[in-house]
Amino acid sequence: MALAISAPALAGGTVEDVTYYSDALGIEKTALVYLPEGYETSGEEYQVVYFIGGFGCGLGNWCSTPELVAELDSMIGGGLVDPFILVEVDQLVMPFAPALPFPVPSFLTNSELNGNQETALVEDLVPWIDATYRTMADRDYRYIFGRSAAGYSTTRVALRHSDVFGGLGTQVGTIAMEPQVAAVPMLLAEYPDGPPYDFNPAAGMWSMYVFAWCAAMTPNMTNPPWYVDLWIDQDGNIDPEVAARYFAQSNSRWAAEMVAAGGSLDIFMGGGDQDFYLPFTTYFANDLDQLGIPYTLQIFHGDHDNPPMWERLKSHVTFFMPLNATVELSPRVIDRNNWWPLVQATIELPGDLDVTEIETMTLAITGINGDDLDHPIRALVANEITDLNGNGRDDLNVWFWNPLVVRAAVAMGIEEGEPFDVTIEGETKAGWFLAATDEQTAVNMAQPEAWGPWWPIAVR
Repeated sequence: MALAISAPALAGGTVEDVTYYSDALGIEKTALVYLPEGYETSGEEYQVVYFIGGFGCGLGNWCSTPELVAELDSMIGGGLVDPFILVEVDQLVMPFAPALPFPVPSFLTNSELNGNQETALVEDLVPWIDATYRTMADRDYRYIFGRSAAGYSTTRVALRHSDVFGGLGTQVGTIAMEPQVAAVPMLLAEYPDGPPYDFNPAAGMWSMYVFAWCAAMTPNMTNPPWYVDLWIDQDGNIDPEVAARYFAQSNSRWAAEMVAAGGSLDIFMGGGDQDFYLPFTTYFANDLDQLGIPYTLQIFHGDHDNPPMWERLKSHVTFFMPLNATVELSPRVIDRNNWWPLVQATIELPGDLDVTEIETMTLAITGINGDDLDHPIRALVANEITDLNGNGRDDLNVWFWNPLVVRAAVAMGIEEGEPFDVTIEGETKAGWFLAATDEQTAVNMAQPEAWGPWWPIAVR
């Protein structure tokens, strides 16, 4: 079934309500699939973003939202990013029905109570999407993005299956489990007659949260009526045995195991500076630091719900699929014997974006021939606006120290006179990511150390 979305947009994507069979769950499941305009006739293959909502976000909460679809349409139709497919995943379950008025997240674990939700996504839905739609069926072009409570879900799945997903994005995500202990007083406050505490999932918001998490992490089918083991006992104390089982599901554990297995992920996390749940993200970020796992953490001004998710979407999407900026490098041929030591890069943004929105301090040469540099080359100066190609749009002129470019090319194995691609990346003031690539050649590359150390200091 195709859902018609009425919204002002530059391109009209469609949303399909699809059904597939999950062997892992033994049932039919549904998903929503956003297809960009032109999918039916292009014959092209597309990158795929798997999107998962948090508590209270049933299937269709987002992909049936005109604001979100309009944002996708405008990004793609405006030429800001290449067209892509977005799949909204249903991770909700009803483990305590009829005690709860609505489903709760499964957190994408394989739970005796909730079913094999993790396997259903990785082994059933992903292959079905690849078989049904024209996708780039490779982990490098497949990303998973989760909001709020789905921050844990998506992080877990991505870390445990980095062979399936190449990128992980979270927004205001409750990623780490360990900070949950800070919510114990709020849980106990829902039981004014205790202790002893007669816990039940319908007693209040925090009770619902705790039971939902334990249904995913510590189910016990011999413990009626709720069939979970709680890591808090009837006296309000932490039960060490259950807590050990529970916190063994920590995303920090999965991150350590991924590193030990030689896996890797591109990781982007966003959080509001006024969000109660921000520590759930920063705690995990600290553990990534300890493990030496690179990531990008973007803290914006706002809380858990504001600005709305779709207004923050460009930051997440463009981290993995950067804005289609263009750049022209001059000179095309770098000659180490030439007295002029600078490379000029003239950058133009796509769509109606203005180069004055570029955060110049973020601009750097980050890659050669598609491979990342160990030491990005920062711009020296980025402050001149021109219209170099005469197309009526402003360009930003940026200068780089050419001995560093040559040194990087030598380090990447580029031969004398061999053309190579130079990639420049950066961010806009709104926190969107951009990338642009142009070709260059270097001659007289001998004695790459003759120009001294990694200097000069960047000035703008």
